[in-house]
Amino acid sequence: MRFFVMSLAVSTTVLVSSLVSPRSLAQSVPPAPDVAAEKRASAQDIMTNAYSKVEIRHGLNLKMNGESLTNVTPRMEVRPIIGTRLINGRLDLSATFGVIKDAESAEFKQRNPELIAEFSAYSGNHLSVTPYLDLMTPFAGKGTTGQLALNTALKSRDFTSRAGTLSFTGSIEPGIETASRPGFAPVDNQVGRPGSEIGLVYNEETKLDETVKREPKLTNESVAAVSFKPSRFNGVTASLSAFVDTEWMPKYKAVAVADAESGVEVREDGYSVTNSTFNRLRLTWAVNDRVLFINDTLQYIDGVYAKRVNDKRWENVARLSYTMF
Repeated sequence: MRFFVMSLAVSTTVLVSSLVSPRSLAQSVPPAPDVAAEKRASAQDIMTNAYSKVEIRHGLNLKMNGESLTNVTPRMEVRPIIGTRLINGRLDLSATFGVIKDAESAEFKQRNPELIAEFSAYSGNHLSVTPYLDLMTPFAGKGTTGQLALNTALKSRDFTSRAGTLSFTGSIEPGIETASRPGFAPVDNQVGRPGSEIGLVYNEETKLDETVKREPKLTNESVAAVSFKPSRFNGVTASLSAFVDTEWMPKYKAVAVADAESGVEVREDGYSVTNSTFNRLRLTWAVNDRVLFINDTLQYIDGVYAKRVNDKRWENVARLSYTMF
């Protein structure tokens, strides 16, 4: 990202200088056709393919206790986004900023700036392969978190009738997540000694001994979806998707070891696997080439019609974005 910002700044300086005095600029730069042409092309690509938009989000979380509604929590976000597309549009680099307002707070709080690099390795009529890197920067004292994933998507042929166009898609997205600051992970203490004696921290909230050792988390998301574009409503698409998210969290155990300095070692103990599922009903309306409206209604479940652990059963997120350039 530092290279991107520096390149953008250099390209802007060269552009302004050339507009003010193109002849003097040409005279002051020694002839080096190959190198100069390459630098100008790179700067031109960044500037020519740059884009910027603002997205406004309104979220509504519905928490349930059994079949009873216990809490409705609204949430508002404003997200400015800047980016550029390189390599004939195959590489998309973007930075997302923003502010968030929760129902519990009267003020907006700043959102961690997010940097995304997405590369279209292959894109055909029925198959696409897209690796991407997503970084959440260390704003407000938090460490940088990063996710590297590979999305592979399959799409059926379009089934067209007088009513509209129907298509089916499916995708898998394996990935790995890590953080610049070590988090806390529960430890299975098998030595019968207090955790403090072997360097563990007792978490009052979870009631578990924990360690700061933490390996990267492994993830996978599988999606199956059906989409419909009605012929009577230009720019409108409705889709229904089912998601299955799997996480492999690292586990640790404390075991007695005779030759260890403290007589105890904290060792890796494989991974704990969790699965969560949710359904999403999405309505998309491309008003024109600048204005886009998306409304997502999400149903969170674990298994079949079972509530999630945190009781969040439903969520609705409405997004309105405007592309400035």
